[in-house]
Amino acid sequence: MIWLFVVVLFAGQFETTFHAGLVALNQNDLGVAEAQLEAASKLEPRDGRVWLALAQTYRRLDKTGQAQAAARNAETFASNGALLKALALYYSEAADFVKAAEMLQGAIRRNALDESSYFDLAQLYLKQQNFAAALETLNAGRTHFEKSAQIELAAGVAYYGLRRFPEATDAFLGTIRLDPDIPQPYVFLGRMLDQAEDKLARITEVFAGFARSAPDNYMSSFLYGKALALQGSAGQAEAQLRKSIQQNGQFWESHFELGVLLDRRGEFSAAAQEIRRSSELNPDDPMPHYRLARLYDRLGKTAEAGAEREVHARLMAGQSGTQAGTQAGMPVPLQK
Repeated sequence: MIWLFVVVLFAGQFETTFHAGLVALNQNDLGVAEAQLEAASKLEPRDGRVWLALAQTYRRLDKTGQAQAAARNAETFASNGALLKALALYYSEAADFVKAAEMLQGAIRRNALDESSYFDLAQLYLKQQNFAAALETLNAGRTHFEKSAQIELAAGVAYYGLRRFPEATDAFLGTIRLDPDIPQPYVFLGRMLDQAEDKLARITEVFAGFARSAPDNYMSSFLYGKALALQGSAGQAEAQLRKSIQQNGQFWESHFELGVLLDRRGEFSAAAQEIRRSSELNPDDPMPHYRLARLYDRLGKTAEAGAEREVHARLMAGQSGTQAGTQAGMPVPLQK
């Protein structure tokens, strides 16, 4: 009985000390946090939680060597996948993405039925634009969670980054079937309309549903209008694009697509007005300046056309050293 009383008392002392250290760490009282957590680590040296908290404390104190040692101890004594995932976050914040991935892989090995571990690991790879590794992770997750909208969405992003557009299209359409309220797949599909080929009619139908379910959303009107324009429904497309502009006049793409539509109809002056507005709202994109140059040529405005070509050439040269196309600045799915 005396032995049991000592064990209980000892455990209570650890929890009190550990809690005090966590409170101090959350309040950024790093001196107190360090003292309390070091004391807790001596009471329970095999508790991974306290070593992780110490690693966080040491890192804030710029004690790099001690932080690394504490993190290694936390890994050694990690008793569950949740702690490994917390370590992954720690390493990710320290920009050690290799170790972060290793921790998440460990969490998956411990519990292959934890959906969030697959998603978090894929997110880590997507943020590094390692699309192949992300897809491998997500395909493993798909074997367990075939009805997960988030895993399907992330798979679509990975396919998109790999420029495997037909598979990306299928994944985004699949995401919408699973959960039509997630906005990202609609946006990605809108970027891929030129590669939609035989799926354009299906995508237009999906965008029509989006427009019906979210009539006050400027993005739903824009996407539906853009798809209708590609299908040759110019009147309906113009109505939707103007509705999008009315809902959000600061969205440059609605002006751009309306300008393209008006250009095709030979309404060059009105088209130039819309394209010029899109270039004002998004001055770093070269495409509006290219379109404007062509429109000014048709309008006989030679000087203005030349100026737009110069801007277009300068912006294209500035992009030559960056990742071009679909991967640059690509958003990744953030919702869970």
